[in-house]
Amino acid sequence: MNKTAIYARISRSDDSLHHTSIEHQIKGITNYCNMHGFTIIKIYKDLNISGSTMDRPAFTEMMKDLDNGIIDTIIVKDLSRFGRNYLEVGKYLDEIFLINDVRFIAIDDNYDNKGLMDEFAAFKNIFNEMYLKDIRKKIKTTFDYKSKTKLLNSRPGAFYGLTIDEQGKYIIDEEASNIVRRIFSLYIEGFSTKAIANQLTKECIISPGYYRYIKYNDQSSLTDHKYKWKDCTIYKIITNEGYTGKIINRKYLYMKGKRLLNPNPIVIEHGLPRIIDEMTFNKAQDKRLNRPKKKDKVYINPYSNIVHCGCCNKVMRYTYSNSMNQYFYVCSRCKTRIYINDLRHILKEDIQTQLSKINDSDFISYNEKSIQKIKKEMKQIDVAFQKSFEDYAKGKIAEDKLKLTIAELTNKKNELKLNLNKSEHHTKTAMPQIANCQIEDGLILKLITNVTVINTGKRKYEVHVNYNFKD
Repeated sequence: MNKTAIYARISRSDDSLHHTSIEHQIKGITNYCNMHGFTIIKIYKDLNISGSTMDRPAFTEMMKDLDNGIIDTIIVKDLSRFGRNYLEVGKYLDEIFLINDVRFIAIDDNYDNKGLMDEFAAFKNIFNEMYLKDIRKKIKTTFDYKSKTKLLNSRPGAFYGLTIDEQGKYIIDEEASNIVRRIFSLYIEGFSTKAIANQLTKECIISPGYYRYIKYNDQSSLTDHKYKWKDCTIYKIITNEGYTGKIINRKYLYMKGKRLLNPNPIVIEHGLPRIIDEMTFNKAQDKRLNRPKKKDKVYINPYSNIVHCGCCNKVMRYTYSNSMNQYFYVCSRCKTRIYINDLRHILKEDIQTQLSKINDSDFISYNEKSIQKIKKEMKQIDVAFQKSFEDYAKGKIAEDKLKLTIAELTNKKNELKLNLNKSEHHTKTAMPQIANCQIEDGLILKLITNVTVINTGKRKYEVHVNYNFKD
């Protein structure tokens, strides 16, 4: 019993030229199988894939099933459906299928490697490959012609400010072109792209994307932000030479998957209606190229890896806000945000509160323990003095040893007296110093382990501080 596989393929060019659809291919092959007694095991379909390559998902799956013995017969509509590369198709027909005892049938080409053979099959493979090359050449020629004669993106509203009339001619969209002229005017006056975008947003001017949607019913341009202008949109407008009436095609070259600027683009003078004159456009470019560069801001994070988001516990990123002109911490996941000045103020207040909990009696009591410890050590030295003299009187130690011991004990007692004086003085002065000390970032970093932040409103926060010491 023949274990038959049906293979069908269709490419984009086949579809555009209204060739037989893939369903018709399968139906025709199925009828052939029923008439000639072939048992269909599996159907393989490759959609929108060129015949120039054999690297196709369904084709690869079919070859694996062939190796595993699931199928032993392959039937296609014609040789071009199997492939258009002459050398590759020939390798399968003349080598792989013969070696593995696989039956292959191309119905329309009257080809059957185990039945009626068509002596012109090899030539048909060559013709299929020539057809593919011819199609590619025609596409390239058409693209070259279009790039030298018209704007390649010729849908209505090809770019903001232009549209196409019923005869397919480019015309000025007066409503949008007035906004374009205003953008150029504001930029030349000294407004930045961001300032212009903010101004148009504030005035509720419909954005280019939404304008295309409501005017041309372009669903791909639909956006939730009806009046939201972006600075990148303004930049694209002021750098678009098409507003001067030129058509510029092939601005970029694609080499090895990378997009490179084309040093010789195709320029069509007076190909479009002019919205901006050359002088205005050049003024805008001079303004753009000579605009003073912002100095790079050095983001020195004062509390690195310490500030955490109270929602997800993720370390918050330290960055800069141009609108607020200050640094802030933000959680990229939860969008929790706190400005550095607010955080620093909260930390200083909290630390001051913690210090205020240390009252005079507590501190004096703690310091008194230190003083008592020193006095106890001094008494122990006095006892050691007495014992040394007693040992000398009893003849247990020599005079030299006594002098050395007395000198050591005297030095140690003098050190203890000095520490005692410092402790007593510290008790009287330390509390006022603590109460009035300057709390800087260095001290904050020594005292705290981490900080968690939760937003409770506009510039309102709930901040939890974990300290290195216990209450």
